[in-house]
Amino acid sequence: EKYPFISEVLTEFCKLFSFEGLSFSEALRMFLSTFRLPGEAQCIDRLMESFASRLFEVQLVQLLGHRLEQTQSVEKAMLEPPRDNTDCDSVNANERVGALDPPALTHQPVLPFKNADAAYILSFSTIMLNTDLHNPNMKEERRMTLEQFIRNNRGINDGADLPVEFLTSL
Repeated sequence: EKYPFISEVLTEFCKLFSFEGLSFSEALRMFLSTFRLPGEAQCIDRLMESFASRLFEVQLVQLLGHRLEQTQSVEKAMLEPPRDNTDCDSVNANERVGALDPPALTHQPVLPFKNADAAYILSFSTIMLNTDLHNPNMKEERRMTLEQFIRNNRGINDGADLPVEFLTSL
């Protein structure tokens, strides 16, 4: 970095945002609502890189925290099986099936990113889409379609595609 102090300030600024429980678009809107986006692509690039790093960091913390909770829940289920007042010998074997099974994984991560680069590319791509769709100087027939947006973001998630439903929701 040519200006390490500015880079550090940007990193610390991004740490002010939790993004916990927010969708990608909500997090991006929250971040962008705090300042006016500069017109220079290099500045936007740095901002989106810092945003994406923070967003991915929060996603990892959420995912790891959930896995820790789930592990603790499984341990509790295994160590403290459900009890009732009936004698074990008199309980029908079919009634006990699954009694010690660990809780099923019900939580899906809010964000599908495999790395910060995927969040960075999508954030930059989303800004380009927004500019394309809302620029009054752009001819209607030249505006990006949903299919083009999805195609432009193929393979950005560590070589894999992001879910089409996720991209469509943007």
